[in-house]
Amino acid sequence: MARVIDEGKIERIREATIEFVVQNGYGGAAISSIARRAGVAEGYLYRFHRSKHELVTDLLYSKVAQIIEKLEILLNTCPGMKEVIFGLIGEFFKMATDTPEQIKFIHVLMHDYDFQISDDQRQQIKNLCEKVVQTGIANGEINKAITAEEAYGMVVIYPLEIINLRMKGFFGNSTWTTEDQNRIAEFSINALK
Repeated sequence: MARVIDEGKIERIREATIEFVVQNGYGGAAISSIARRAGVAEGYLYRFHRSKHELVTDLLYSKVAQIIEKLEILLNTCPGMKEVIFGLIGEFFKMATDTPEQIKFIHVLMHDYDFQISDDQRQQIKNLCEKVVQTGIANGEINKAITAEEAYGMVVIYPLEIINLRMKGFFGNSTWTTEDQNRIAEFSINALK
C-alpha cells in the first residue's frame, strides 16, 4: 500500500533546512535539528532523502533550476544580451525581495567548501554560460575574449554578492532601489564588453 505524503511536512522540512543552512552553513545543519524544527521524526525525513547532502542538493537544485529556466526563457525571448542580463539580475533582486531566505541559502552554499553541487548541475551551468557568451559574441555585445567563467562571475556572482552586502547592511544600507538594480546590471554588461 502506498504511503500518503503530507505536503505540509515536506514544506516544513524544506523551510527548516534552508533556515539551518543559512544560520549555520551546510556543515552546521544537522538532520536531527532540521527534523525537530520541521516537527517530524528523523525517520520521516529519511523516507524522502537518504542523507543531508541529498536533501540540501535537492533544495539547491530546485532553486538553481528556477534560475536556469528563467535564463533559458530570457535567451529565447530577448532580442539581445543586455535584456537577458537585465532580466536575470532582476530575477535575483526579485528573489531577494520576495524570498530572502532562499537567496541567502544559495549564497551560503556558493561559499561553503564542504558542499559541492553535482557534476550534472555544474555542467548545465557551464553550458548555459557558454551559450550566453556565444550569443553575446554573435550579436557583437560581448568581447570575444570573455569566457563562460567570467560571464558567470559578472552576471551571477557579482550581483549575488552585492545583494548579500545589502542584506547584511554592510555599508549601512540594507535596501535597494530599481536604480541600484539597473546600475548593477549596467556594470555587469560593461564588464563583458
